[in-house]
Amino acid sequence: MTIMLADGESGFIDFEAYGLSESRLYSLKAVSDIWRHAVIEEARVVPGGAAEEAFVAICCDMPVMLADTDWQRRWMQTWHELYGSGVSLGEIFRFFFRAAERCEADILGDRPQVGRLNLELYSSLRRAITASISCAIELGEQLRDAEMGVQGELTALRTLHDLRTDHAQVAVLSLSLVNRNSFVHLSASDLQGLPSMLAQRLQGVLHAQDRVFAGREGEWLLVMPGIRSMAQPSLAAAHLQRLFAEPLRLLSGRALMMDVAIGAAMMPDHGATADAVVHAARLARWNLGTSGQSFGWFEDGLSQDWQKRFRMAEELRKALQHETLELYLQPQVDIETKACTGAELLLRWQRENGEWVPPPLVMELIEENGWRMQLTDWLVRNAMRIAADLSAAGIDISLSLNLTAADMLDEDLPELLAQRIETWHIPPERFTLEITESAMLTDRNRCLSIMHRLRALGFRLALDDFGTGYSSLSYLVSLPLNEIKIDRAFVVAMGESIDSLRLVRTIIDLTRDLDMTPLAEGVETVAQRDQLWALGCTLAQGYHYAKPLPLPAFIEWFNARLA
Repeated sequence: MTIMLADGESGFIDFEAYGLSESRLYSLKAVSDIWRHAVIEEARVVPGGAAEEAFVAICCDMPVMLADTDWQRRWMQTWHELYGSGVSLGEIFRFFFRAAERCEADILGDRPQVGRLNLELYSSLRRAITASISCAIELGEQLRDAEMGVQGELTALRTLHDLRTDHAQVAVLSLSLVNRNSFVHLSASDLQGLPSMLAQRLQGVLHAQDRVFAGREGEWLLVMPGIRSMAQPSLAAAHLQRLFAEPLRLLSGRALMMDVAIGAAMMPDHGATADAVVHAARLARWNLGTSGQSFGWFEDGLSQDWQKRFRMAEELRKALQHETLELYLQPQVDIETKACTGAELLLRWQRENGEWVPPPLVMELIEENGWRMQLTDWLVRNAMRIAADLSAAGIDISLSLNLTAADMLDEDLPELLAQRIETWHIPPERFTLEITESAMLTDRNRCLSIMHRLRALGFRLALDDFGTGYSSLSYLVSLPLNEIKIDRAFVVAMGESIDSLRLVRTIIDLTRDLDMTPLAEGVETVAQRDQLWALGCTLAQGYHYAKPLPLPAFIEWFNARLA
């Protein structure tokens, strides 16, 4: 039910669905000053454009104006203006959650016992924030649906909810369509017309009663009611696979080849609710990555695996929130002088049960849950802290930190780094930002622009794992790099074949011809070290010198080499 406002007009936000009665809304006025102070304090870390300023201003009035129709309209407008200005949902969420944390500290404090009234006030405030955010997102999706001509996930969930009451079998297909060459080279008109074109092609394979919805990030949800057996969705999936075996012809005449992956689930067999069956279909699709197939049904074991992954993700969320992740340092050494000239900062996370989680799995969970910005902010701040701690110990070496492909598309990244450098008073030349070749695949021009901005600030740039991805000479020449990192696989292989040795020599010669520095990773033996030196590589890192070390152990290792 939507709250009826004083003038008899209903508002946009369904507060009662979040357990907020009119009396609870009224009680929030008691925390209005605390909330306003928290918003203003948190706004200091928000970029100061016009959209941001308007958004912060209206957020300050939230506790006292929630039930006002005009405020709700302006709230929705400023939300979408902010989102449209390029601020991501992750940034908006972070702004609210940090403001809520400030309120929590003021309302609840660190007292051993907290009064019931204070608990209720804080609970009501969190629910009001959640209700307001959820409504803004839902209206935003409806607006996007209208622009695309395709309905989205929220409509799919409502449709499934209505179908559930009919006590009929319903199949849900989670379908992922990925262009083999990415969408970088498509024109604006092609990109704009692509969603409706895909929806029409999908609908053309299905029956009249079947529905197509736009899901998350390239996903499509197909809802098939009145299913009598699992053979029907399987047959539909086979038709879809054949359909996309042929190229999609765009309005411009360009042919687009799509790779398809389809996961299927049945309601109520695999999920009794709309959320559960959609998630089951997604689990079936995600599992295809390990099976090598393009279609699969949900299985009970997938749910157990997901529960384990969910628990791990929840623990990781808390680790991010409480900043209990760690950065270890792996030394980078001058092969000739044996002096440690730098160190790479490597992510490490130990769970509460003592288990160390592999860094690639940590990054998977980060990306899946949309925590990339939180991690990057944490990474940069902790890199600055480590640099300061090393300087205090008399160790002024350079530090390398890894950035993700998504980081290199973030227009705010250079500003974030500039702010941190200014705060910590550390010269940017001490930091080498490592990027992977895959970072250039999504939007080369945008990534290149950000790289140039980072170089202009004084940061050094390195290309990580060179040769394992999609490099070409023309690609490499155009990048504003200082360093090329030779992947461990090449270092190991050069001792096993003459062709691999020639390849490493070519990489080193090419790097030096471009006035860049080669650095070899994964150096584990004296023979590898000596061979690299003979080929002209002067810098190396690997177990031959040291494993990644926590900061105190690294300082001890560094000082021991000077003795």
